Amino acid sequence: MDTTTSIAHDIVWYATLGVCALIGGGVVWCLVIILWYINNRRYLMRRSLVWLEITPPATATKTPEAVEQFFTVIHGFAAARSYGERIVRRVSVLSCEIVATRQSGVRYLVQVEHAKMQALQKAIMTHLPEAKVRKITRSITKPTMVVEFRETGHCMLPLTLLTASQQRDPLSYVIHAMTGLSDDEEITFQLVFSPTRVRGAERAAERLVHNENILQDNYHDRLSGGGKLMALLKMITGIGASIVSDITSHLTTSHHHAVQHSQPRIDRDQPWVRGTFELAMMQSIYQKITKPLFRANLRILVTSPDAKRHAEVLKTAMAGYSAPPHQLLKATYNIPILATIRRYNAVNRLPSFMPWNTLTLASTELASLYHFVLHDSSWVDNRIVSLSHTLPAPISLKDHPNFSVVIGLNRHHGIETLIGLTEAERARHQYIVGGTGSGKTTMLQYQIVQDMEQGKGLAIIDPHGDMAETMLRYIPPKRIKDVVYFNPDDLDYPLGLNLLEIPPGLEGTALLREKDLITESVVSVFRKLFSDDDAGGHRIEYVLRNAVQTALTQKDATLFTVFDLLNNTQYRRRVIKTLADKNLASFWEQEFGKAGGMQKVKMTAGITAKIGRFLFSASAKRILEQPKSTIDFDNIINSGKVLICNVSKGRLGEDTAELFGVTILAKLQLASLRRARIPQVQRRPFYIYVDEFQNFATTSFVQMLSESRKYGVFMIMAELSTAQQRDQQTVNIILANVGTIICFRTGSPQDEQRLLPLFRPFIEAGEISRLPAHQYYACLAAVHTQEPLSGETLLLTSSGSDAVQQAVIAHSRRQYAGERADDRKDINTPPKCHDTEPRLSSEHGKTEEKLMIEVIDKE
Repeated sequence: MDTTTSIAHDIVWYATLGVCALIGGGVVWCLVIILWYINNRRYLMRRSLVWLEITPPATATKTPEAVEQFFTVIHGFAAARSYGERIVRRVSVLSCEIVATRQSGVRYLVQVEHAKMQALQKAIMTHLPEAKVRKITRSITKPTMVVEFRETGHCMLPLTLLTASQQRDPLSYVIHAMTGLSDDEEITFQLVFSPTRVRGAERAAERLVHNENILQDNYHDRLSGGGKLMALLKMITGIGASIVSDITSHLTTSHHHAVQHSQPRIDRDQPWVRGTFELAMMQSIYQKITKPLFRANLRILVTSPDAKRHAEVLKTAMAGYSAPPHQLLKATYNIPILATIRRYNAVNRLPSFMPWNTLTLASTELASLYHFVLHDSSWVDNRIVSLSHTLPAPISLKDHPNFSVVIGLNRHHGIETLIGLTEAERARHQYIVGGTGSGKTTMLQYQIVQDMEQGKGLAIIDPHGDMAETMLRYIPPKRIKDVVYFNPDDLDYPLGLNLLEIPPGLEGTALLREKDLITESVVSVFRKLFSDDDAGGHRIEYVLRNAVQTALTQKDATLFTVFDLLNNTQYRRRVIKTLADKNLASFWEQEFGKAGGMQKVKMTAGITAKIGRFLFSASAKRILEQPKSTIDFDNIINSGKVLICNVSKGRLGEDTAELFGVTILAKLQLASLRRARIPQVQRRPFYIYVDEFQNFATTSFVQMLSESRKYGVFMIMAELSTAQQRDQQTVNIILANVGTIICFRTGSPQDEQRLLPLFRPFIEAGEISRLPAHQYYACLAAVHTQEPLSGETLLLTSSGSDAVQQAVIAHSRRQYAGERADDRKDINTPPKCHDTEPRLSSEHGKTEEKLMIEVIDKE
């Protein structure tokens, strides 16, 4: 009896010890779980996070099936964890969001750890190269209401997936429900997820491969949508049933054995014959559980005074993802006690600690929930999209760190590369096309300042005047004396410019050659000035050639000498008597002299009308009537001076501004051709910047593009549109001879028709016309063939110096201005009663020199 009692006590003691050990182990296990959870939450809160904004192209064609590959790459973040992170089961948590506000429209945002940012950016670039990704700083607003969704069925049952055959994208319904907001409203579609591995899914996939029925028994109960509560109740009732079964087993053993032998035996190992319904269901389950899986929390954050109304609309829109009756996305009950916790998790982009609010989603389901809405299936109002995508910088830009000039910045998927040209590339000229305000002048100014600071020679022809005046402020103080400022509107200090001036010291064939060049340049100038409706243009040109050649035989001939030859009979007779050239004399005596009055009018009206108008222009007359040019274009080009021409249409008038611009280009052309007498190694590079080139382009000058590089004169031409050229053959010549072509935004269909083939297949039709301001596409004149690139203009870092500007103007007046207006007899200008300005004297010169010294000292 004692032995029996002792054994009983031992059993009770060991049983108690076992129960205590189980309870203690359970408590320790719970403490470990709690400590792990707290540590994991602290880690999630302390992460270094960044926001990325993804701007998809307007013509996005990536289907959700293609987006699924992107999420598969993200699932690889789990495999990239360190050994320590694997031990503590630490995973990367991302938040993909669609944010809608009235002010900013509908945007795609992603929150990611800073360490994973570069990997995510590269994944996005690979998935959608046309998209723009940029790092942003986002201020988080506290939502009024947070709606969180859960799955009603088992996690292995899939949601409705978007396929290519569907006409409408389910996500478009959700985004449409997020539009039409007021100024103080904001709606965020939030998907917080992390890669995971579900062992039950692996086991189920294995059973499906072996043709086992996972719908029966416990699997059937869970997959049928009974939920976790039903599973818990079944587990409790199952334990009770097993106890009752053990007690009554000895009473029913014989009967149960008999019944088993009386009924047909079901062999579970026998292959299962599937019906149509079961086959479809098993196939959808298998497709989900064999994909990369994620633990996700799907929330909608509403900030609005009328949050409940927006929440109800969004709940209805989310019904498009449900697959009734097996799997539904249902909003969780908004229990007030849990609302604060739910809002805290949503604001901090944290996973929910409530497992029944966590979704198990495959990569295909994530892609259906978060992707860029296809443009051909659904159009969403106010969706922020990229209307023109960026192109990467070619390798050649990274191989040339020592550029002659920097023209912009290439920014592609977060990588910035300076865009520049070498001396050899600049020798092939630049052609810039873009509409008003697109950034052409900004690019020109940035290049000009670099050239001036490097001591290079250049000329600027500006038909607006603003760029010319701005560049005066950026002249390096040491180069103030190198600047020639040509401003026809400065009537009191007119510079001399004579188109017919012959350099002194020329004789024989050299003189004849120079006369031919001057004649061609004058004809080219007036061909540009002739209107399109001039009748008998070839006859007018013939008369003009003879008139110019005749004027060149006279001393101190000017453009107005040609006018006198055609309009003054007595002067013409005196000149004809002095002609030694028989051909010229024959023209005046036979062809012109024997013509009738009406015929003479037809032969000369076009020329005299063009020249005569400038007799009544104060600025044109004072500058063009001077027999000696005060500007030495040969010296400007050969010694590397800076010529700044302010030919503003607003101050001079369109015709006068065009005359001066064309005349300056003609004089520069003549000076460059004279460089043929200089050895090639001594030809100093000279750069000509022309804004609104269509106003000044002459046929002879454009044709000289193929030859000017031999003379060391290089062009940078900018114009609004190729359609503005009256002669479209001019555009063809430019495109054939220019190496670097830069295209800003332009709205002309003709521009796109001409320029798009230069950039295809890298950009599509319509992208040039939709470029943002100060952004462009460019084809660079590289030695080897390379792909085009996109770029942005760079801004000058300073505003220049007013003192430098005044010093440059003062020096240019003193050095290059001709006789003052009130010192000359001018029949078209009434005499002044009072001389309000002091004359240029030695004292004025000293004052100007003193000003220059002060400017240089300040700099």
